[in-house]
Amino acid sequence: MRRDPLIIGGGPAGCAAAITLARAGHRPTLLERTTGPTDKVCGDFLSLDTILHARSFRVDPAALGAAPIGRVRLIHRDRVAETELPFPAFGLSRRTLDAALLNRARDAGAIVRTGQTVRRLTRDGDAWTIEIAGQDAMSAETVFLATGKHDLRGHARVWTGQGAVGLKTYLTLAPESARKLEGATELTLFPGGYAGMQCVENGRVVLCIAVQQTAFLRYGGAWTGLTEAIGRHSPRFAAMLSGSHPLLHRPLAVAGVPYGYQARPGGLFRLGDQAAVIPSLTGDGMAIALHSGQHAAEAWLANQVASTYQRTLALTLAPQMRLAGWLHRAGISAVVQAASVPLMRFFPALPRLAATRTRLPNPIRPTPIGPPPDPSRPSGRSSPHWAR
Repeated sequence: MRRDPLIIGGGPAGCAAAITLARAGHRPTLLERTTGPTDKVCGDFLSLDTILHARSFRVDPAALGAAPIGRVRLIHRDRVAETELPFPAFGLSRRTLDAALLNRARDAGAIVRTGQTVRRLTRDGDAWTIEIAGQDAMSAETVFLATGKHDLRGHARVWTGQGAVGLKTYLTLAPESARKLEGATELTLFPGGYAGMQCVENGRVVLCIAVQQTAFLRYGGAWTGLTEAIGRHSPRFAAMLSGSHPLLHRPLAVAGVPYGYQARPGGLFRLGDQAAVIPSLTGDGMAIALHSGQHAAEAWLANQVASTYQRTLALTLAPQMRLAGWLHRAGISAVVQAASVPLMRFFPALPRLAATRTRLPNPIRPTPIGPPPDPSRPSGRSSPHWAR
């Protein structure tokens, strides 16, 4: 039985936990279901929080080719308003960021096993039993759940609201459209949702859409019908996509995204989107993922139980989650959408204030670099953390 934590999920949250534990001299095991870098439904926006966290883990977005972003542009019908962001930001694909973080976890001393699909997770006495497709079952005293937007059977997130549909693809834009987008992130409002567009590495552009399920069905329940409807509503959106070329065989999609969800205290250390799902328009999801991974690892190192960690994280995130939820609801309201661009033109400081208030409230703390782990020394504690 593994006394060091077993981490399910190799995204930013899982990697942050693995790196933090390994730097403290432990040997966590990280299980990732994919065999190599993959794209994820995510806006690919790296706020200052995310950049600082990534650099504390020795991952430099600029060195990975991230596209600088300094402005935000709000679009509704034929109206456009623009203002400066209150912090520097980057556009970087999850494929590139996740691969870099996973390599850092290996370098730090974590045991990384890819191609491992966890089928079931059950508590058996003083331990967790982890059933893996095509593999022998594993046992661990402590489990960190970092599976992102995908729930593990038997441990689904408890959510009573109506989830959104998230869709994403990568494009190359026509030269004129690419020039207009450079250095900015554009948020196009349309009935029932919003679409974000920005540059990422290697001259590509990411287009990510969040839409209410009822509105998605009204638009035909397919990518083409949705983008055409947005284009009819917003001439600029249609013009930006004119002459573009998709880079994915088909768009990525995930249904039932529980915006506003926060995990209840329990026996699992839930990280990233398993701990809290902030609306996409804030662009702080990856910062929360990295923060929660580091915080969970530090809580375990301090002998805290999972429920204590979960309560502390929920209290930390509560103010920004409340504001983000209000902004999301306002962003899909027809009345607010119609007033948003004129309001931003007259009060350009408002979006900067909203961006600042939907960031993590605590300062970034670089994780300490401990001695390299000694394979001959038992790691972990004599009794499971969740039982203490």
